[in-house]
Parts: sequence; structure tokens; C-alpha cells
Amino acid sequence: METRAPYVLVGGFVLLFVAGLLVAVLWFARVQFREEVTYYDIYFEGSVTGLSPASTVRYNGLPVGRVGEIKLDPTDPTKVRVTIELQPGVPVKTDTVASLELQGVTGGTYVNLTGGTREAPLLTREAGQRYPVIPSKQSGLERVVQGAPELLNRVITLTDQLNALLSPANRQAVSETLENFRKVSAAAASHTGDIDTALADGAKTLQQLHQTLDTANAILASLNQLVGPDGEMQATLKSIDATSRRIGDLAQAADRTVTDNAPQLHAFTTTGLDQLQQLVEQSQQLVAQLSRIADSLSRDPSLLLYGDRREGYRPK
Repeated sequence: METRAPYVLVGGFVLLFVAGLLVAVLWFARVQFREEVTYYDIYFEGSVTGLSPASTVRYNGLPVGRVGEIKLDPTDPTKVRVTIELQPGVPVKTDTVASLELQGVTGGTYVNLTGGTREAPLLTREAGQRYPVIPSKQSGLERVVQGAPELLNRVITLTDQLNALLSPANRQAVSETLENFRKVSAAAASHTGDIDTALADGAKTLQQLHQTLDTANAILASLNQLVGPDGEMQATLKSIDATSRRIGDLAQAADRTVTDNAPQLHAFTTTGLDQLQQLVEQSQQLVAQLSRIADSLSRDPSLLLYGDRREGYRPK
């Protein structure tokens, strides 16, 4: 027993030394890690389901740190404050934006940093802030989570409509419609020859229509030449226009003549027409007398020299 006691003491001392050395190494590593990381706060509105401490932080898809702490914002319970720890040298700019993204098929969530132009200054801590605050935006994951209830309601509504559509009465109607389509297709198959003939006739008709259109185009071209600026129709229209202008001038001259001789025309229509009628009647009587004299002379020319020698009966 006495020989084994020193070995136990030596072994215990060695174990204590190794444990102390391990604790020292861990403590130094922790101190060094804390000195090298940079802390930032991010405030997310709504749920951060799937995010946990030690979740990955990525900058444009590259891992640059991890999530250190997740707590509710003491001043606004609707927001969640996420503290992240980034590696030194990560250029977080004033236009850098954080969002929650889904990581692969595992269902985990990570913080993704995007943006950051070359001209933008580095993000710094402002007065009243623990750490510099990176602004956040709504991610595709959050939109999916928020829209899930509405999407579920739409799926339920669509399912109800499909159930109503696939009722026995509608299925019977669809079956009858398909049967009618089958009959129509069978009838069409039996008249394939007639359909081919009709298509051939249609092709001929289209060709004739094409020829007719060509003829119509030629006629229109001829009419265009006839009615064009140098065509015969334009010359005719110009001649008609000149004639109509002359007729208009003549009508204006006649109108001026009538206006200037209005008193004479009025006197002629009131008294001159009566006198003219009397003159015509007297002329007719004179012509009648001359006709009788001419008849008498033609029967007896001596009447011109001796007159009428016949005497009538004179009563005593």
C-alpha cells in the first residue's frame, strides 16, 4: 500500500495539471474569440421561427459569423432583437440589409446580409445603441409564412369547388359530352373523303379569290391613273369646274340685268302682254283676209283689174 500511494498522488497531480491546462486554453480561446468578433443588432418584425443561437450568418451567401443572442425588443414587443457576431474585416455598410432565409431542405433558418456598395460608408454605432444596427427587410420566407393562412384558405375553397364540380350530376354530364364527342369524331372519320374534297374546293376558291383580288388591284391602279393628278378625269373635272364658273358668271349677269330692268319688265308683264295679245289677234285676222283674197285671185285673176262685176239682186 505504501508503494502504491505515491503513484496515486502523482496521477492525481497529473490529472489536475491537465485539467488546469485545458481550462486555461479554453479561457484564452474564449477571450481571443471575443476580442476578434464584431457585434451588430438586427430588429426583425414578426416571427423568427427556425432561427436559434449559433445559427449561421451569411454575407451574399458566404458564412461570415453566427447568431449570438435572440430576444424581444424591450421597447417594442412586436420586434425581435437578434445580436450577431461577425468575423473581423466584414464590410458592413450603411446600405447593408439583413433578412431571414431558409437553409436547404433541413428547415433551418439563417441570417443573410445583402447590399453594401463600394461608395457607402461603414456602419457605425449611433447614440443610444448597444451595437451598430443593421436594417432588416421582409424575406421570401416571411412572405410565405404570412401568406400561408390565405393560401390554405384558397386551397380549401378550391377543393370545395372541385368537389362541387365532380358531383354525380356533373360527372354524368361530362360522360355524355365525351360520348357526343366520340360520335362526332366517328362521323367526321366516316366523311374524310368529303372533307378532303371540301378542303380542295376551298383551296381552289381561295386561288380564284386571289386572282379576283389581283384583277381588282389592276382596276384600282387604272382608276388611280385616270383620277390621278395627270389623269383624264382630272382634266374633265377641271373643264366642268371652268364651265360651272362661266354658268355662274352668266347667272350673275342675268340677275344683274333683271335687277336693272325690273320696272320695264313689270310694265311689260302688266300692259305689254295685253297689247301683244291684241296684235297677235289682229295679225291672225289680217292673215285670214289675205288668205281669202289670195284664194279669190287664184280663181279669178281679173278681179285685180276690174273688181267684182257681179251684182246681186236688188229689190225694187
